[in-house]
Amino acid sequence: MKIKSNAAPIELSSPFYKINEDFCFDFEKFVASKNGHVKGNYNAWSYFIQGKILAPKVWHLKYKKAIYSSTGNLILSSKYQNLLTLAEWSTPMAGSHNSEFSIFKKEAIGIIGRLIQNAKPFKSLRKYVVINSKNNPTLIISLYPVLEPLFQTGEIYSIILKKDVLTISLRTDQHHFEVFENLLKAGAEEQANPT
Repeated sequence: MKIKSNAAPIELSSPFYKINEDFCFDFEKFVASKNGHVKGNYNAWSYFIQGKILAPKVWHLKYKKAIYSSTGNLILSSKYQNLLTLAEWSTPMAGSHNSEFSIFKKEAIGIIGRLIQNAKPFKSLRKYVVINSKNNPTLIISLYPVLEPLFQTGEIYSIILKKDVLTISLRTDQHHFEVFENLLKAGAEEQANPT
C-alpha cells in the first residue's frame, strides 16, 4: 500500500486502526483503478489521504479524519470525543473566473450568512444557500442532480467555484465513490458535448 501507517505499536490491535486501514485501502484501490496517484498516512486516531486522478480531467481528492479527545483515550465514549471527518473533491475549471459562485450549508456560514445580501435559498433545500448563482447557473444546474443524494443527507458542506477551481467539500465518513463516478461521467459528457 502506498498510503502508509504511522501508528504506534499499541494502536495496531485497535478496531479503529483496522477501520481506518480498510478505508485507506479502498481509497487507494479506487484511485489506482483510475490510473491515479495517492499519498497519505493513517493510524487508529486519524487519516489524511490524497489522490489525483487525471482523466477525463484532473481531480484532486482529499479525505481527513481526526478524533480529538481531552484525555487521549480511544476507549472513551463519543461523549468525550470530537470527531472531524471530511472529504474534498476539486478540479480546475479553466475560464470560469467571471463565473464564481458558492453553495453553503447554512450552519457553515452561521451569522455571516445573514449579512450576505445576495444569499438565496438553494433549490427546495432549506439547509443550503447559494451566493452569486446568476454567474454560472448552467454549472449549478448540472451539478445538482449528480450531488442530490449528498444534499439530501446533508453531507454537502459547501460547493465553491473560485479562481478557476471547483471545490466540493463534504462532512462524511464515507467515500461516496458512486457519486464521484457520476461526477466523472458528467464531466466526460460535458467535454464530449461542449455548449
